[in-house]
Amino acid sequence: RVLPSLYEQRSYHAAWTNPERVDDLIQMVGRAEEEGLLPRDYHYKKLVQLNNENSSDANDIADFDIILTDSLIRYGYHQKFGKVNPTELDSNWNFTRKMGGKNPVTLIQGAIDSNGIRQYISDVLERGPYYRRLKNLLAEYRVKAAKQGSEYPQVPSGPALKPGMQDPRVAVLRSRLQSSGHLKSSPVSDKDNFDERLEKAVKNFQIEAGLDDDGIVGAGTLAILNSSLQNRIDQIRVNMERIRWVFRDIRDNKDFVIVNIAGFETMLVRNHEVVWRTRAQVGRTYRKTPVFRADMEYVQFNPTWTVPPGILRRDVLPKLKSDLSYLATNNMILVDNKSGKTVNPSNIDWANLSGQGFPYQVVQQPGPNNALGRVKFIFPNSHFVFLHDTPSKKLFDRSVRTFSSGCIRIEDPFEFAELLLNDPEWNSENIQKTVDAKNIKTVFLKEKLPVYVLYWTVVPTSETGPRFLPDVYERDATILNELNEPFKFVPPDDLANL
Repeated sequence: RVLPSLYEQRSYHAAWTNPERVDDLIQMVGRAEEEGLLPRDYHYKKLVQLNNENSSDANDIADFDIILTDSLIRYGYHQKFGKVNPTELDSNWNFTRKMGGKNPVTLIQGAIDSNGIRQYISDVLERGPYYRRLKNLLAEYRVKAAKQGSEYPQVPSGPALKPGMQDPRVAVLRSRLQSSGHLKSSPVSDKDNFDERLEKAVKNFQIEAGLDDDGIVGAGTLAILNSSLQNRIDQIRVNMERIRWVFRDIRDNKDFVIVNIAGFETMLVRNHEVVWRTRAQVGRTYRKTPVFRADMEYVQFNPTWTVPPGILRRDVLPKLKSDLSYLATNNMILVDNKSGKTVNPSNIDWANLSGQGFPYQVVQQPGPNNALGRVKFIFPNSHFVFLHDTPSKKLFDRSVRTFSSGCIRIEDPFEFAELLLNDPEWNSENIQKTVDAKNIKTVFLKEKLPVYVLYWTVVPTSETGPRFLPDVYERDATILNELNEPFKFVPPDDLANL
């Protein structure tokens, strides 16, 4: 629809009358791999061919003009929305996929009329420093692959390699870490010796990969060590695509909360800068934390926990049927759905009750062993997912923290509450007094705060270098496959209204 509308507005005159803009476009789409995209999606070879032929035939000129325009529309569409349609991968997707009132014909014509198409697109679609770092990282890894091939030296399988060991595989491990820049080359009298320098390099590699930094090369570390450079390049491409899906939402807000599911981390952003971060626990692989956005509205101290329907049906009800003392043991009560009154569980015919249409709620009372801990952070959403404290503190020391039933447990909830409320009345001392009083207290934020629950497996942090994280929910491969598929156009949600 965009292409014919553009020519209609031009009274069907040629759009590409400036040879410099033609060269701009061809060079730009020829370098699409710098954005993790494919030149073939934008007719690159055909454009080069027609430009070299430089035909004076009117039909050829018209064909070339139309293909140039179609190339630009495709490229602009991918840059604005991504190549892969996230709603086809996840029916719950609720990030913006709209033009936002901007007419695509006007944008395309603006690019053709600009002094430089690449700069025009960069200005219109500013995606922030995170995207730029990933783009630089992609270029860096492509240079590495060009120099040494797409494969790192492969460390043979076998027993775990530990500091102090003598093993022929240690020499291969040393070569592998030198290839990736984790270990500097130096004269070594015994390359088979797992010395302190090598141990430090292994630990740095493990930190980058989101693993326990114990310095031991076990099966998990070995699998990631033997991942190829091409796998890293693909992983970066996938995460650049993920940013294209969400940058519109993030760009339009300077203050927000981000949860990176794959990184097991929650961050508070003020004025587009990360001002606070904490470790997080997320959903188990069979109860995955969803990707979505919502607005945080309030903080609740000493919360009760109403067992969600799914957990009630799968976990709690079977235990209740076998042992009624389960309620008292876990500081829970039974509440009638209609009256809201507490019900005596011994008066219920449990044998004839099922999870479907269960007429009661199971509510855990406030306390240190409450599943939500002593504070929760609510951003209403259809998934019943929120941030909260947890009594399971020891689990934060694990490198892979998939322990919840979908909600996000955070390590430093009281500090988070103080930062969110940003009010002298709610300093750390008063928060502790409120918690100690054991009374339910709800405090609304002065302004709603966007919360973005995302899934990124590459973190190009400038402080510590890039982190390539385990794909715990195995989502990267599907996106990569779609990125490599032929071009497919799915209209933005509001295109029909423009």
